[in-house]
Amino acid sequence: MRPDDAMLYKTDFPLPDRQNNYETAFREAAERLKARDIHDVAGRSGAIVIASGEENTLLLPFIGDEIRVTHPGMAITIVSGTGEVPMWARILILHYLLRAGGSEQRGEKVSFKHLEGGLGYDTAFHRRSVAPLLERFGPGLDGFMEAGTRAGGIRSAESGHALTFRAFPRVEVVFILWKGDEEFPPSGSVIFDSSIADYLSTEDVAVLCNMIAVRILRAAGAA
Repeated sequence: MRPDDAMLYKTDFPLPDRQNNYETAFREAAERLKARDIHDVAGRSGAIVIASGEENTLLLPFIGDEIRVTHPGMAITIVSGTGEVPMWARILILHYLLRAGGSEQRGEKVSFKHLEGGLGYDTAFHRRSVAPLLERFGPGLDGFMEAGTRAGGIRSAESGHALTFRAFPRVEVVFILWKGDEEFPPSGSVIFDSSIADYLSTEDVAVLCNMIAVRILRAAGAA
């Protein structure tokens, strides 16, 4: 399976048509964030505010990159490097800043199906975020940990082949894959602290995990 950008920001959630238009979704989120107090947003999201005249800047870690968000201009760029931030990533970043509730991690691990509305779309989530990794790395999962660490993951204490990705200052995502054997095929899961619901909608969680999976595959040379 060869991943590409068409895999990103695609879920099977029944969304209004307006949500399928990236530009519209971005503009709506940007207008909402413009009306928010930037220091309150930073306090809730874990971002850092840099004041500079009339245009403040939020600095926000995002899956291994540092992102700059101007306020009220709503320009979103990568601090280091010249690469552009894709539209679906810009939308996800704004959604995180808008939804961030400032809560601490609860120490309660949940999977996608335990999130609001996630049960009915768990199969689609697995197909987009877990199955491509299992297919790429095979029964022995050779190379998964190496590619995952190159993609920004940190080895996790969870059982199996587990990597933790700090997607945002207050959102961690753990990808876990288990080897297959003579009786069972390889399998996998993605787990989160239950506080993730205070920072991202279930749809945005699905998008985020798909993005991380694609980063891992690209790090492995599959893209």
